[in-house]
Amino acid sequence: MMFTSLIQTLLDRGRGIHGYRALAEAAYDKARTAPEAAAYFMLAKEAEDFVDFTERMPVPAHELDAMFKRISADAAALDAAYEGGDAAAVLAVLTRMAQDAARLRGA
Repeated sequence: MMFTSLIQTLLDRGRGIHGYRALAEAAYDKARTAPEAAAYFMLAKEAEDFVDFTERMPVPAHELDAMFKRISADAAALDAAYEGGDAAAVLAVLTRMAQDAARLRGA
């Protein structure tokens, strides 16, 4: 539950821009020293990209809900992959997250 515990940041800070900024900062802090740095970095980048994209405009509730579901699912997938101890599963989750981020950037 190391990655899904970061989702508590959103629940504590709210699921708006400030919550995602706090989640990004917490995940970047973990990425600096944790052996799972790539996973923490990907979650941080996902949250930071959401902040950057929505920072100057109102965000409809359905978009906030969709982002919360996406980042929560990614954190859960990372937890499952790391807990399973299967490097291929970890790489598959990280690859999917990177591809999703690249697709969103190009949208």
